[in-house]
Amino acid sequence: MSSTAQEIALMKQRMDNMDEKLDKMDEKLDMLTKSLLDPDKGVTSRVNQNTSARKTMTKAIWVLYAAVAAALAKIFIG
Repeated sequence: MSSTAQEIALMKQRMDNMDEKLDKMDEKLDMLTKSLLDPDKGVTSRVNQNTSARKTMTKAIWVLYAAVAAALAKIFIG
């Protein structure tokens, strides 16, 4: 009978350990979610800032192309 009691105690200990691990995993998941979705420093915010910068850079490059084309046209035409 003592082996049954020992097995039950061992199962209880393993269940307690599993609860602790699940709590730690839940904390890590909360931290990960916060770091991903934080409106100021999260990944989503950084991606949006990168997209905005890329659009601005594209506009600047097109203005530069237009200026170079206009300068070349002025040299060759007039």
